[in-house]
Amino acid sequence: MRFPYLLNKNNSNWVPPLLLTQKHLFNKNHLFWKRNPYSFLLAYKNGKCVGRIAAFVNLEHNSFHKLSQACFGFLEAENDMENFEELLKAAENFGKQNNCNEIIGPLNPDLHNELGVLTDGFETPPYFMLTHNYKYYDGRIKGCGYEKLKDFYSYKLDASQYMPTEKMKRVMSFIRNRHAIKIRNADMKSFNKELDILYTIYNDAFVGHWGFTPIQKDEFTLLAKDMKSIIDPRLVLIAEMNAEPIAFLLCLPNFNEVFIKIKNGKLFPAGIFRFLFARKKIRSARVITVAVKKKYQYLGAGALLYAEIMKRGLDLNYPECELSWIVEDNIIMNKVAKDLSAVPYKTYRLYSKEF
Repeated sequence: MRFPYLLNKNNSNWVPPLLLTQKHLFNKNHLFWKRNPYSFLLAYKNGKCVGRIAAFVNLEHNSFHKLSQACFGFLEAENDMENFEELLKAAENFGKQNNCNEIIGPLNPDLHNELGVLTDGFETPPYFMLTHNYKYYDGRIKGCGYEKLKDFYSYKLDASQYMPTEKMKRVMSFIRNRHAIKIRNADMKSFNKELDILYTIYNDAFVGHWGFTPIQKDEFTLLAKDMKSIIDPRLVLIAEMNAEPIAFLLCLPNFNEVFIKIKNGKLFPAGIFRFLFARKKIRSARVITVAVKKKYQYLGAGALLYAEIMKRGLDLNYPECELSWIVEDNIIMNKVAKDLSAVPYKTYRLYSKEF
């Protein structure tokens, strides 16, 4: 857990994760590790730690997609080819021992969480729940025989510059006139009930999307409870048609504006005061997901949700927004982002290697 803080101490755009969250994530009782075979590995040279990697098999993902895939994640290493070779070789050997014929990554630990190596957009810190690394990672991983699997884009949007296209205006007007769609905020007083609604929509909306595996209810609940204390319910939108929830948009304040100032990752004792003081000054937000039930995706409800979050973001003093991440071959969502006048400014990459 501590190695990334040492590796990135001179990386001004790296955002230290909170040690509390890292201890929770790497706990052997975490739901993901309880369900899947894994190995946490450290690389040492001359008595000094020079890298880390996690090797694991996502059994549910493999079963759902009929694959024999291993994964690597949480990769951090000093800029030495030998470090990457030994770490990745160890992960590959773990995959072979578990009867896999391919390895992909980095996944931290799956698509519902963090992923990828940053390959473009090093000039600015990442938004909340996104990764950052040195530029040498891409070349080092490719040098170990890995190929690009997928790229994922982050889009930057100045909410004050949001101008819906004529087509979007027509679509939104048509939806409003033709269908009784209402948009409301999540009700935090009925958290469990709202969670059931979001869970149903989420698993329905993304089946068929690249790499997506339906998430189990207890894992979804765990993710949601981790976010509960930091959610701004005014930025969580639920669309209903004839009183049926059909879509939602999840947007979170960009807490990395605060965490980048807590260099040691320790919230206590002094960090909590920085957090409480600085969180009121956050001026950016990240749209993490927009999910629309399959049978309603033809309506264009996503356009309504995007338009509404842009308006509310300005009203709530979040002038900057990031839409992330969007996989490179999701033609529809990449087009929607560009129609919003959003600009792709960061790229995150997944890699693969066959045995």
